Amino acid sequence: MVKADDRRRIKLPKDVVSPGDRILVIPAGRRIVLIKIPPKPVEASSSWLKTEKDKKELRALAESYAIEEAEMKLRRNFARGG
Repeated sequence: MVKADDRRRIKLPKDVVSPGDRILVIPAGRRIVLIKIPPKPVEASSSWLKTEKDKKELRALAESYAIEEAEMKLRRNFARGG
């Protein structure tokens, strides 16, 4: 178990993460999912992620989906009065 400090930071165990590692943080209700991003994600995923798209196309697609998701969350929060 880890505890957040007064600046909302948490310290992860040394065997889990190293300084400079990039971590994707995904809020999941009352939980948080942390996913360590490899230094070269495209190369690391090439064995299981087959695509004809280049990095630029994949980035544009990811950004498009991220914007769409953010807008959907904003609409949902606005509808709830939040």
